[in-house]
Amino acid sequence: MRQGFKIQAPLDCVIVVLILGLSPSASASLGGDLQSVHQDMVHVNGSLRVTNVERYTIHEIRISTGTYVREFVSTEGFVFGVSWEGPIVPELQQFLGAHFQQYSVALHAEKSRFLSRRPLHIHLNDLVFENGGHVGAYSGRAYVPQALPLYVSITEIH
Repeated sequence: MRQGFKIQAPLDCVIVVLILGLSPSASASLGGDLQSVHQDMVHVNGSLRVTNVERYTIHEIRISTGTYVREFVSTEGFVFGVSWEGPIVPELQQFLGAHFQQYSVALHAEKSRFLSRRPLHIHLNDLVFENGGHVGAYSGRAYVPQALPLYVSITEIH
């Protein structure tokens, strides 16, 4: 006899489809390398502006929706943080990459405890996700705490 699971609500269906639908060829983005930044830009058909900071580089992608996504890349070429601001939240599966599944599971657990319009803060061992705002003006960030370069503060990821 096979053991299965029971889906009890439409939201459960969406979560299951998102988790099962992740393809191994998806962009690495957060936790990925510099190549994943370029894949993200192409995927969202955005324009890119690069700013060099002392300990990392910021790759800012402007999406046609007016949303800006900043990917923070260490001197070793590792994407340790992502932030966004604009009228819509960007495609999180693309920009969270391999961390999207952790985010999805944590989001589902959070939504089952609270139903509100308050900002969302998810703090896991290897992923921090924060999102807030209102219709037309969202901002947020996600980062891998262990991957922050030496002497880089989380307040710099904005």
